[in-house]
Amino acid sequence: MNLGLYLREFGVFCLRIMPLELADRIATLFGVVFYRILKKRRRYIEKNMQHVFFNRSVRAELIKRYVRNTFVNYARTMVDFLRLGFMDREDFSVELIGIENAREALKLNRGCVLLTLHIGNWDYAGSYLASRGIPMSALVEEIDPAMLGLYTRHRERTGMKTFPVSKAGYAFIHTMKKNRVLAILGDRDVVGNGVPVQFFAGRRKIPRGLGEIIIKKRLPVVFGYMVLDPSRKKRYLGVIESVRFFTKSVEEFNACIVKKFEEFIRLYPDQWICFHPEWIEEEYA
Repeated sequence: MNLGLYLREFGVFCLRIMPLELADRIATLFGVVFYRILKKRRRYIEKNMQHVFFNRSVRAELIKRYVRNTFVNYARTMVDFLRLGFMDREDFSVELIGIENAREALKLNRGCVLLTLHIGNWDYAGSYLASRGIPMSALVEEIDPAMLGLYTRHRERTGMKTFPVSKAGYAFIHTMKKNRVLAILGDRDVVGNGVPVQFFAGRRKIPRGLGEIIIKKRLPVVFGYMVLDPSRKKRYLGVIESVRFFTKSVEEFNACIVKKFEEFIRLYPDQWICFHPEWIEEEYA
């Protein structure tokens, strides 16, 4: 068993017996520690914030706070991801706005694509929707096989089905045939052949081919996200927007993705979890 897998399995064991409030405090401490010691990752998040706030007068102290909070929020969402391995349906704490939009899309009997991004807790969102009777599927990044096995067990425990990105074609066929919702994280190019787009003040790559298949197959699309609830009324706040159709061009589709993702990130900049150097024009040491 590799070290990362062992630590995650140990984390699941601890969380089974640990109150969530205590787990949150420990996660916050870990987040602050990692913020201080992971200097390269910290620079990546700083670059993200510089692009997000490129046209606004924001004090350096606020940027620093957002960067620190990103590490803390990531640690807290990892607590919830690990808890998915043993949570019951009633253990979810979510205020979800617009779940009826997903159900409306499925009434068309063509399947549906839920476009989201690496913000908040996307795994928790998919598991929650599946626990509420939404037939959920998701495209997932391919990682170490042992780690992927653990992640798959957690993700699929409440009924969500996952497909590696290398089997995206089959995932779309399955989605349409079985009339399911297919969740796709569209803000990162994890395959390496993405399409460069203008994103905030810079350029990034988004997945290639996504717009083509959605337009060709006339698939209904909903945009959505689930973030740690800033009001703390619930653990998470989720939004699923109204159904959209794209019929014109891939360029129109890509422009819409960028606009929506920028909108979501501006609302919750310290919950955009992207610890990778993906700004095309930037060079990282």
